[in-house]
Amino acid sequence: MGLKKWGKFFAAITALTGALFGGAQAKDIDIVRSGYYGYTQLPVAITSEKDRLILSDSPEYVGPEGGVLSGGTIDGNGRIYFYHVNDMAEDQKIAIVLENKSKVPNKVTIHRQLQTTPSPDYFKVGRQLSRLDLEQPLEDTVNRTDKGKLKKKQKKEEVITIQPLGHQLIFGDLEKTNVKKGDLFSGIVDLTTSEETFAKVMMLPVKVKSLGASYTAKTLPIDDVRLRGTFDGAIRTLDVGLPYDTNLGGAYIEVANNREDSFLKGVDELDHNTAVEDTGNYGVSYSLTLRTAGNEAFRMYFNPQGGAYSGSFAIHTKHSNRKNTPVTTEFYHVGGKDMDYLGHKTVLDTMQMGEYHGGDIITIDFMPAGASNLPIKFLLIPEALVVNYQDKQPLTFPNIFSTINKE
Repeated sequence: MGLKKWGKFFAAITALTGALFGGAQAKDIDIVRSGYYGYTQLPVAITSEKDRLILSDSPEYVGPEGGVLSGGTIDGNGRIYFYHVNDMAEDQKIAIVLENKSKVPNKVTIHRQLQTTPSPDYFKVGRQLSRLDLEQPLEDTVNRTDKGKLKKKQKKEEVITIQPLGHQLIFGDLEKTNVKKGDLFSGIVDLTTSEETFAKVMMLPVKVKSLGASYTAKTLPIDDVRLRGTFDGAIRTLDVGLPYDTNLGGAYIEVANNREDSFLKGVDELDHNTAVEDTGNYGVSYSLTLRTAGNEAFRMYFNPQGGAYSGSFAIHTKHSNRKNTPVTTEFYHVGGKDMDYLGHKTVLDTMQMGEYHGGDIITIDFMPAGASNLPIKFLLIPEALVVNYQDKQPLTFPNIFSTINKE
């Protein structure tokens, strides 16, 4: 996914360069003088994971010929996430075909279909899908329970029936989307099947009949990044176990670090069920809840740690000190205006994401943006600790090498 291959390298090396030189930080705050290296980590815990994820990102660069890019089994609630670059001279298309593996009719409900605009600007594509995931949330489409059982729908869905052992093309808009040479194309489809279903993602010449190709297309080998496979946990809920007490100083929350917030483990069904890992948890929709306490006002900052990041976040806040608007939702978009991304060659880039007060309950929704790098931090800084650039206070250099080891 673009620069993601370098994420682990940046996480260690750029801690040193970032500490010394900084980057495109929030313009109103001196993050180092505000105590950055003394903040307390608030570990997260995974409280729920649900829905099957079929990840299709390897081979990322498709060529010199197309074919089957990924495939996996869905039996109940599932998501298909694709992210591919056309590395061939002729225009191509992405096609998704479902195969009913059972001997009875298979009822498939399509809840949500999201697609980006193909582009050679990988960060643009990644942040567009990240934003679409928040603007058209899955849970606004349908409330789902167990396999094949749906509660009352809130938006129109598409329901199809696949005959026993039959094949069915879905996400028809992909047939109309030409992917030119060098363009990245990404998207998501969320669905529920009543029977065991094999989902197949293909890149094909635009004039090829996708349904017919699903029987004959060659399966392409996985690439070195190995980001494809079948995983459980397309929807992940995180919780910070202890409330953040604003009276006790600065703190941070780190996600997608493969420690407290582990990467999904799965299998590549197209390669003899070999073990694979979704490094970065691409295709996973996150919901992170933080409770707070104390008497102090504080700010939240987004702080990428693994390299360049460009994506969107929705923050839902239950305010402890507001009577007229007790609950608010704000969207924050990293990249796309003044700069394409934050975090390249530094761990000190920040972007402010609102002002809060002790007692607030904060929920952050996001999907790791394609082309971006993980992990990321959310910094919680009491107003009393904020040092603006114009304020003159002595600079205390951190123990840089100790910081690198922690990362």
